[in-house]
Amino acid sequence: MPSDAVTHGRKRQRSESEENPALTVEDTGIESAQSKKKARLEEKRSLFVRSLPTGINNEALAEFFSQHFPVKHAVVVVDQKTKESRGYGFVTLADADDAVAAKNTLDKAEWDGKRIRIDIAEPRKRSTAEAIHEAESSKRARAEAQKPPKLIIRNLPWSIKTSEHLSQLFRSYGKVKYADLPQKNGKLRGFGFVTIRGKKNAENAVEGVNGKEIDGRTLAVDYAVDKATWDEQQEKEREKEEADAPPEGPDVDEAPAEEDEEDETSSAGSEEQKPQKGKDDGLDADLENFMKNHMQNMEDEDDEEDEEDEQGEADMNKRSLKPNTTDNTSTVFIRNLPFTTTDEQLKAFFSHFGAVRYARVVFDKVTEKAAGTGFVCFVRGPDAKDCIKNAPRSQASASNSKPSLLMDENADPTGKYTMDGRLLQVAQAVNKEEAANLADNSLAKRREKDKRRLYLLSEGAISRGSPLFDLLSPSEVQMRQASAAQRKKLILSNPSLHVSLTRLALRNLPRHYGSKELKELARKAIVGFATDVKEGRRQPLSKEENARDGKDAKELERQRKLKGKGIVRQAKVVFESNQGTKVDEKSGAGKSRGYGFIEYTSHHWALMGLRFLNGHQLQDESGRKQRLIAEFSIENVNVVQRRRAAEEKSAQISQERNKAGQEQEQQQQQQQAPAGAGRKTKGRQNVKKTNARQSSEKSGADHVSEPKQDKAEDIKQRLIARKRMTRKKKATVRGKK
Repeated sequence: MPSDAVTHGRKRQRSESEENPALTVEDTGIESAQSKKKARLEEKRSLFVRSLPTGINNEALAEFFSQHFPVKHAVVVVDQKTKESRGYGFVTLADADDAVAAKNTLDKAEWDGKRIRIDIAEPRKRSTAEAIHEAESSKRARAEAQKPPKLIIRNLPWSIKTSEHLSQLFRSYGKVKYADLPQKNGKLRGFGFVTIRGKKNAENAVEGVNGKEIDGRTLAVDYAVDKATWDEQQEKEREKEEADAPPEGPDVDEAPAEEDEEDETSSAGSEEQKPQKGKDDGLDADLENFMKNHMQNMEDEDDEEDEEDEQGEADMNKRSLKPNTTDNTSTVFIRNLPFTTTDEQLKAFFSHFGAVRYARVVFDKVTEKAAGTGFVCFVRGPDAKDCIKNAPRSQASASNSKPSLLMDENADPTGKYTMDGRLLQVAQAVNKEEAANLADNSLAKRREKDKRRLYLLSEGAISRGSPLFDLLSPSEVQMRQASAAQRKKLILSNPSLHVSLTRLALRNLPRHYGSKELKELARKAIVGFATDVKEGRRQPLSKEENARDGKDAKELERQRKLKGKGIVRQAKVVFESNQGTKVDEKSGAGKSRGYGFIEYTSHHWALMGLRFLNGHQLQDESGRKQRLIAEFSIENVNVVQRRRAAEEKSAQISQERNKAGQEQEQQQQQQQAPAGAGRKTKGRQNVKKTNARQSSEKSGADHVSEPKQDKAEDIKQRLIARKRMTRKKKATVRGKK
């Protein structure tokens, strides 16, 4: 209790000194207390620990260091809003020697797959405001000199959807260390950040990309404000908000809310109960010193990467891959969760499988409601494997069985995987790339079952958030909406209708466009799409989209090239007469209806053409500009089958005719060869007669009659050919009548 008496005495003396100005500091004994606190801070017994594993709290941090050295207290800095760890914290040891030994021993030590970094926390200098200002300026200058240039890109088009796509715009200027597209509620915010190695490269990037137009938007590129400047502005705003608090001169610590929260929880178990104002002064000073010196490291970890450059690029790759591997081995993914499940309920439910580190319920970013899925991370990997191994497997129902909402009681006899009457599905958690591949595969399987290909109805739709939507006129918007509603109503009303994979329907065509111009436009669309992808203005086709052509797509494409055929199978513009009836374009008596069709040889060509032509601007003869409406054509499956049967029959007949014609031609050549030999010049005939006479004398009289027989056969074949020509002419005349 003597410590409590001293504490209360100090508090009483401080209040008396405030009421009585004549009472000096020496009389109260506060000077000795402050000198002791200053000496304690100058011992440098506090450590600054960064690169902490996820999910680490104050107790875990203290337990980790207490295995090697005696720990006074430990604190993990958490985010004010999310209350989750920011990846760094402070540990105060018994003396300065332990702090130095801990830095030498535990620096770069492995902890849950991450390599932690340890530094001695420097006490904040409180001599004068000028000294503080000079220290801050020098530190800021050093940080700016070491920090890679960071650029902010505004007015981004919505076609740039991923950080990889954003980095492609700057790779030609230098190595892109980091690219980010901020989002809000799952939607892009229209700007992004790119960090490029080298100031010269950043200058070239600003000069080259700034003012560049992509998808109708002019990009604005500038240097991003550094984190230190941003923090300084935030501190000034915070000082204005806390203007009601009593100032304490240059010794006021602007500690964040996380410190106050930690002070309240740690004061219960401390040896000395002190007033709130004097509690953990050393921790406040260390944390304030960190906020001044190390904030930029925590923001983008660029300084940490520069320190690790000495170990080689391979070591950096191993370090970046370790957290993902470690997290996945002990984490399971759960489906079919009740929508009312909370994180605490999920953690408690799976605790009977083993110790659970954390549990998270997935929420939809748009609706902000539970998605029916979640993640559970176990402390031990074997517990996660046992949970997955013993989980009931979903069995496909028989083809003749009817669907039921009731759960099969035999599926989970123990009840360990049943939550609120729902049978949970447990699987191994995977990283983002594998999850994206699995999603694409499942999407492809669902689309394979969609025989009518209704998912292609959305191709060609332009959403209101797209920059292309702002370029459409009101009449074009109305035309698109009416077309979408009509197509949806039409295909749902008739089950025989389906969406074509290779045939496009184009509307809003200029009236002077014919089939020839449309076919040329279809070819240019493929070239334009490929050019846009190469220059980074468009996304290329995905693996799933390329796989829709089937397994024999490469072989068919090879045969097409061998035959010398183009990628456009047919291009047709619909014409009408003055009475409004359809007429053939070749008649020249009609006018265009303003729509047509393009048929490509494969689906991926058609998809490329659609995405380029949809919204593509054209000019009519009067100079009026209009944008095309490109959609996949709706076809009747019965009509398509009849058309294919007719095409196959026609191809078969043409092959038979060609074969018969070739055989007849060969026969005629064989038959006409002797007769042609007789119709030579007179000089040659005389020679032949002489030779024939000489040969007849040698071989006998049988050879003399052969030329006469050949001549008679030739006359007979000519008569047959004339009869055939006469029959064809008569048949043609009858058909015209």
